[in-house]
Amino acid sequence: MRRVLLTALVLFSFSAQAQLDWWNQTHNWDGTTPWTQYMKYSHAYLGPNAIPIPTLQRSDQSYFKSRSQMSLIEDDSFLSLHNELHWDRDHTQIHITHQSIEYYRTSTQLRDYRISRDEDSEGVLAGDVLIDISTRLWERDQEALWFTFHTKTAAGPLPQARFTDAPGYAFFFSHQKSFAWIGHWIPKITTDAGFQVYQTHWVDYPQNDGFLINIGLQVQKDKTIFSTRLRTFTGYFQEGDWPRLLELQWNKNLFFGQTQLGWTRGLNDYPFSFLTVGLICWLD
Repeated sequence: MRRVLLTALVLFSFSAQAQLDWWNQTHNWDGTTPWTQYMKYSHAYLGPNAIPIPTLQRSDQSYFKSRSQMSLIEDDSFLSLHNELHWDRDHTQIHITHQSIEYYRTSTQLRDYRISRDEDSEGVLAGDVLIDISTRLWERDQEALWFTFHTKTAAGPLPQARFTDAPGYAFFFSHQKSFAWIGHWIPKITTDAGFQVYQTHWVDYPQNDGFLINIGLQVQKDKTIFSTRLRTFTGYFQEGDWPRLLELQWNKNLFFGQTQLGWTRGLNDYPFSFLTVGLICWLD
């Protein structure tokens, strides 16, 4: 029985090795170094949701939200579904995001650029769970200061170069201020500043960390809300880990929640452009 099991294990190992001969040749594998050491763990070499840059999740009501991302770039085509649960406790906000499903298809050139081990460059993956806990530290009139702890699980797999298969966390402060009416619009500015860390599979550099700085402007008129936000992270690898993301979003209040339409574009070290469509249902 032992011989049978040993023979089966050897044959399986040879089969798996043969299936990855294309990767070994493409990336000149030396035969001993773990393949994880060849990967590049930064925003420019992974999927759009691999290393999310957190921001303050603030709402006056608890809600459930489902949203979908649709790529506008042919070389990296993807369609993802995210489910979110937000719990409003006045001075405390708890936000949980499950990056539920991501269908992707990339070009062969992009597959090799990211050192992906997915020969077909196409498939369906489940992503990470993100948790944000925010506490209001100070409030006066139309102004408030928040502190947020953010964490990311290691659920998203690494071989396809879409996720990191490693945890991460962040600590940051957020300042929110609402201003007097401008015509029929009410403006609000939110600024985030803090520190973010995510783990890698490199032996020499087991983690990357850097400063997180976001700024957002929101204007509201009756049931219509327009917002724009710039998200940034500045890592110490200095190779594909200085992402700058521009987000534009339109929300419409309904009697049961909100509809959402958004556009995200990478300005630096974030080679993605996609539309976001979402639906929010109030739980209060």
